[in-house]
Amino acid sequence: MRRLNGVDALMLYLDKGSAYNHTLKISVLDPSTDPDGWSWPKARQMFADRAHLLPVFRLRYLPTPLGLHHPIWVEDPDFDLDAHVRRVVCPAPGGMAEFCELVEQIYAHPLDRDRPLWQTWVVEGLEGGRVALVTLLHHAYSDGVGILDMLAAFYNDTPDDAGVVAPAWEPPPLPSTRQRLGWALRDLPGRLGKIAPTVRAVRDRVRIEREFAKDGARRVPPAFDRSAPPGPFQRGLSRSRRFSCESFQLAEVREVSKTLGVTINDVFLACVAGGVRHYLDRFGSLPTEAMVATMPLAVTPAAERVHPGNYSSVDYVWLYAQIADPIERLRATHVAAEATKQHFAQTKDADLGAVVELLPERLISGLARGNARTKGRFDTFKNVVVSNVPGPREPRYLGRWRVDQWFSTGQISHGATLNMTVWSYCDQFNLCVLADAVAVRNTWELVRGFATSLEELLAAARAHATSKEMAT
Repeated sequence: MRRLNGVDALMLYLDKGSAYNHTLKISVLDPSTDPDGWSWPKARQMFADRAHLLPVFRLRYLPTPLGLHHPIWVEDPDFDLDAHVRRVVCPAPGGMAEFCELVEQIYAHPLDRDRPLWQTWVVEGLEGGRVALVTLLHHAYSDGVGILDMLAAFYNDTPDDAGVVAPAWEPPPLPSTRQRLGWALRDLPGRLGKIAPTVRAVRDRVRIEREFAKDGARRVPPAFDRSAPPGPFQRGLSRSRRFSCESFQLAEVREVSKTLGVTINDVFLACVAGGVRHYLDRFGSLPTEAMVATMPLAVTPAAERVHPGNYSSVDYVWLYAQIADPIERLRATHVAAEATKQHFAQTKDADLGAVVELLPERLISGLARGNARTKGRFDTFKNVVVSNVPGPREPRYLGRWRVDQWFSTGQISHGATLNMTVWSYCDQFNLCVLADAVAVRNTWELVRGFATSLEELLAAARAHATSKEMAT
């Protein structure tokens, strides 16, 4: 038994109706690296043999009686692999457009709350004989950093067809209501002991927020500001999704970063802003002021984590989609991102995780229902969710099948109906765009706008480098 922390539990509480809180992980395999090629029975056996390498795959959640504490993770004695791994063929011709349409349908499937909260669809029929593993994994299990560690355990560093021997597994029976109630009462003093320091941290945060806003520059978006008009993506969710993904060259992103003296994350955020600007220019109206993006930030480094879970929180960063010039947009983004990092470093003791750790389930669930009714006007998550996760630098394999591409994205929510996430892998900078189908007409336009912004920045960086060489 392991109790969910506050953010883990929040991900469950917010998962209601059309708000699916599962994340999306896509591994595109190249079976040609195995002399025997692709085999569905072999793939299914690999999942069976490797399930123990990902213990969360066998964990289901159970609520705490009377809502006295957050739910617990327990091993599922009825775990059935075939209920979690399914086989499907991508519609012809199996290109990226057809694949992404299939992913849209897969993502719209709610996960079964009576089983471990994950599902993998093995998608055959892709162009070039490739096969994709499309996994829905609930965000309650882990944040992006933790999921990277899980995937590292599941895949090989080298092409190796040696079988993994699964140890014998005998899960205990599910705990009774009385046991769960006893555990909650046992943990209650520790929970109550966190109230005073959290209240002090919240009080300090209010002071820090005032200091950040004192000069009127609004260096960081206020956490709960309903005075501003809702952005174009701040609306309620439907039950349908749109999805697109594309690979870019990590070397080009690094070139822009190094030449122009900014971080890779600055380049990413500036390209997101450019993509949003491109989309709104075609389907809406160009913004006249900066938009707000929600950005996950790590609270606990990976090396200090004992169990999988959500050890990150969120802060907010300005998204300068109203700026037409790509270099000016990048410079403004760099300043905004630095301010957000400073703000988070000073306020993380009173971050989202610290607060929800203390709130009862019924209160959080009530707030979630209110957020849905008001179409996201509670402003917990704002407009666009952005995330940039550094992935493995060396190739990974499932047996002898090379992982050709790796994509990942988190969820969208009421009030933030667009998610743009990058996971880097080897020499790739892999972008996913997930959006509500009513809020966003065409996610490919966001991808094209992102690509155009990167091209503009790369051209500017090379022009800058050339001018420096000529000056010397």
